[in-house]
Amino acid sequence: MSMALTERTNERFVLDEMLSACRSGVGQLALISGPVGCGKTEVLDAFAERAVRAGALLFSATAKRSGAEVPFDVLVQLFGAGTAPERLRAQMDKFVDAVPSTEPADAAGTQALRILYAELLAWTADRPVVIMVDDVQCADHESLRELLDLVSRLRRTSALLVFTQSDDENAATALVQAELLRHHHWRRIDLTLLSVEGVAALVRAQTDPARMPLSAAEIHRLSGGNPLLVRALLDDLRAADPRRPDTAFGQALLACLHRSSPETLGVARGIAVLGRPTGVPLLADLVELGQEQTQTALRRLESAGLVTGGDFRNPASGTAVLADLRPEERSRLHQRAAELLYLQGASASTVARHLLKAGDTRQRWTQRLLREAAEVATASDDLDFASDCLGLALESSPDDRERASVLARLAGVVWRRNPVAAVRHVFLLIEPSRRGLLSDRQVTAVARSLVWHGMTGEAMEVIEASGRTRKAGGERRDAELGMIRRWLRSWHPPLAKMVTEAPRQPETLDDVDLADERLLGAALLSEVLTRGAEDVVRRAEDILRGCGTEVDETTLEPAESALLALLYSDHAERALTWCDPLLAAASERYAPTWNARLEAVRGEIALYQGDLSNAERYARVALDRIAPRGWGVAVGAPLATFIQATTMMGDLDAAGTYAKAPVPQEMFKTRFGLRYLYARGLYLSACGRWHAALSDLLTCGELAAEWEMDVPSFVPWRGAAARLYLKMGDRDRAQKLAGAQLIRAKQRLTRTAGISLRAVAACSGTRGRLQLLREAVDVLHASGDRFELASALADLHQVHQAMGERQRANAVFQQALRLATECQAEPLRRSLLRQSSDEHAETMVTKQPNGGLVKLSRAERRVTALAATGHTNREIAQKLYITVSTVEQHLTKAYRKLNVTNRADLAAACMPIMADSA
Repeated sequence: MSMALTERTNERFVLDEMLSACRSGVGQLALISGPVGCGKTEVLDAFAERAVRAGALLFSATAKRSGAEVPFDVLVQLFGAGTAPERLRAQMDKFVDAVPSTEPADAAGTQALRILYAELLAWTADRPVVIMVDDVQCADHESLRELLDLVSRLRRTSALLVFTQSDDENAATALVQAELLRHHHWRRIDLTLLSVEGVAALVRAQTDPARMPLSAAEIHRLSGGNPLLVRALLDDLRAADPRRPDTAFGQALLACLHRSSPETLGVARGIAVLGRPTGVPLLADLVELGQEQTQTALRRLESAGLVTGGDFRNPASGTAVLADLRPEERSRLHQRAAELLYLQGASASTVARHLLKAGDTRQRWTQRLLREAAEVATASDDLDFASDCLGLALESSPDDRERASVLARLAGVVWRRNPVAAVRHVFLLIEPSRRGLLSDRQVTAVARSLVWHGMTGEAMEVIEASGRTRKAGGERRDAELGMIRRWLRSWHPPLAKMVTEAPRQPETLDDVDLADERLLGAALLSEVLTRGAEDVVRRAEDILRGCGTEVDETTLEPAESALLALLYSDHAERALTWCDPLLAAASERYAPTWNARLEAVRGEIALYQGDLSNAERYARVALDRIAPRGWGVAVGAPLATFIQATTMMGDLDAAGTYAKAPVPQEMFKTRFGLRYLYARGLYLSACGRWHAALSDLLTCGELAAEWEMDVPSFVPWRGAAARLYLKMGDRDRAQKLAGAQLIRAKQRLTRTAGISLRAVAACSGTRGRLQLLREAVDVLHASGDRFELASALADLHQVHQAMGERQRANAVFQQALRLATECQAEPLRRSLLRQSSDEHAETMVTKQPNGGLVKLSRAERRVTALAATGHTNREIAQKLYITVSTVEQHLTKAYRKLNVTNRADLAAACMPIMADSA
């Protein structure tokens, strides 16, 4: 008779009924079958307790695979254990002594067994005898033979034999079932997996379902309804220990597998190694079993709830199975999986993942495959995996040239993520460069990386070594030499002069070999920064158009150079148009270094447009994205933007923090050093440290002239120095510097021309200043730099005031104040308000929200004007020689008339308007 029991409710009644039946002298047999983990042992244990309470004599044993080779292991557990009656134990001892090996025909042993069985039969006359064997399919052959003999001997006695077996079929299970079929009083109890409702009932029995983070359906999905796994999963969920995830579940899973057949365990390990469903043929080849055996093992795993669709239900299962493997066995399986997948034509990435887990490989095909997988991973922004692939290729390659090539690629991948981490790889490439093991392009990349990190001596050594080792007539090498020289010309001018000029060095971009797009951006930027370039917009946009909207290793450098060429040619608006899409594209990639470089450029563009808050924000983000060490000498770019923007915004504390931060000394030999010196000079000037500021600005100018990089659209140091000389009373030097800068600003309708005109105006008389400032305002208005326009308008406002042109002064004042406020240029805004308060304190009127006008008394106007410019009540009292209480009274009346409640609204409410303009 066979009975299917699905929810663990009826098996106890069946066994209890059979125990009662055996009391009538009719032997009973029960076979409990089901997948591993389905509760067979729990059923046995519960029944054992009930049988003992009912007065039965209990004998129990658990067969194990480890004991299958030990003769009579199960028999000794049954009758030689301490729970067996003493006489039975004595006979078992005699049997063991008589049969130390596998000689069942020994006379003394046979006699001992006969006496033992006779004693057992005698016990059945007094009380029921229950014999239980768990996992009978694992019993040793000798014990199994004797147990089946015992089944026949106890057929007409008060005995109940209960065996459990898993779904794994072997010779033992077939033998047991064949013998039981001859017995009239036997029952088969099939235990199956729990349903979702069964899982829910188990959850309710063990814990509060409301406190469980997973529903019964989710628990069933992960456990397959296997009771052992359900309980383990509940234990893990209750523990909620993030440091030991899935501990109980993993242990329960391994217990299930180790109680299965070796074939089933092997297939489970194969599934864990492959990590995804692959089909029976590959899995069979991996675990070295026949396809039919593999298919059978898969069915057993599915029937136990461990696997579905050829893969583990719970991701934690694969982790647990792999952790259970010996490291050498795990490595062997991954190596075999890689070879099989490679032969099947699997993707390079799939094969590479197994090679990485194998940990070592010396086969030649793996080198090419690892590099291919690294390129695919790099393109999809999986830089960690790409680095791992290249690292393994580097470790396992026996060829020096191949190792050098892999190391160069690894340095590039790591640099994209973290320039600091790339330093050690770049340093290791110096020796291969000396030996001529790198390609010309790789030598160029190594030299540029060394320059980036300030290792100019090493960079020069690499370049010179490459020149010595190149083949005669190496046109490719000459092209690379020209490329690095042009790049250095815009990055590190002193080093560029040390590089031997190639036989053919084109002087203009049109002469450049257009086949190498890397050269175009560097060449154009070099022209803009030195002698100036013609038709910059068209040429820069051709480069940017060629780069497209995607950012990658081949497009970043030319795109960055083209953007800066536009910017330093006073085409900030065009640069912005191209920069934003590139920055958006870069933000979608995992490339911190790319993002940081484009963010630095974006901040510089914002600075040139007078968008100070965005200039500060982008520069800060760029500096935060890459550690200062990672920026190398290029750190001067974002630092200069941040210092200059925060200085213009009046946040001298923030500017000072970055101005005082340590920077690499090699930076002062690069174009980034020029920008840094200029920005720091502006900061020092704002702090009132005029001599220190002048020193920075003049040093900037000397270096720019020495490097033939004295372009005012890049660093207008002369205008800033001229203003300092004016403050120090040296008008002659100020005029010379300002005039020289204006002459260099060749394009009259540019931002640089406007800045230069304003500088010249500052050194001129009132009448001369008026015309120069009007021209500067027109030019700056066209350029789009709101801060410089606001500054020029502020100067023009002063001139109109000095000439007594109040109405014009007021109109200009309003424009300047609005722009200064929009730019968040707080020092400029306060300066304008101070100028206005002094000029209009006697004639101030204000507009109400309804458009009408309200007049303040003379005393109220004076107090309100000073309060609107940021003076405290005490400062106003000291300035006007009145008491603080009087100041408060005037302000209270003014607040009421102006319908404002705080000083934040006062400046806007007190915008000066001439009375005759009402």
